Amino acid sequence: MIKVNLIGAGRKKARAGSKVALPNTFTPVLMAVVALGFAAGGYLWYSSLTKQVTELDNRIKQAQAQKAALDKVIQADTIFEGRKKALENRVKLIESLQKNQVSPVLALDQLSEAIDRTQYVWLSNLDQANAIFNMSGTGTSLNAIADFYTNLTNTGYFKNIDVANAQDNNGNYSFSLRAEFAPPKPAPAGQAAPGTTAGGN
Repeated sequence: MIKVNLIGAGRKKARAGSKVALPNTFTPVLMAVVALGFAAGGYLWYSSLTKQVTELDNRIKQAQAQKAALDKVIQADTIFEGRKKALENRVKLIESLQKNQVSPVLALDQLSEAIDRTQYVWLSNLDQANAIFNMSGTGTSLNAIADFYTNLTNTGYFKNIDVANAQDNNGNYSFSLRAEFAPPKPAPAGQAAPGTTAGGN
């Protein structure tokens, strides 16, 4: 006689057809973990951006400080260039004055010598503006005035002589004369200086 265990077979069928049931609290926990993950990622991303912004702000401040320092250097350089140009102009002016300096003693000495060499010419007025001499006077004849012109030229110190307004005035001739006073350049070797005569044996 064959016996069949129906109880065991029923248990096996029941086990085969059963499903795993998840706890009711699993879904909220999963959602909380996902939310925490997003929050952590967002915080890290925000922290990274904040750090980058801080670094950029520091770089901007450094650049502004360097620019301010360079502006001061440029301003100081501009002031220095202005002072340098002013000093250069002052030096040029002094050199020009020294170059064109006229010794009144020397000028009057040469003028007196030219007058002494000329007969019948008298000066009534003499004005000096730097190296320019303006003078007026009287001569007994046009030849006397011409001799005065020649004697001024022969001194070697008066150049660009211009005689004007010579006219008859009660038997005499009044004149006005303009001349530039400049010391003569050194004569080359073997050549006599202006206003002198070379001597010989």
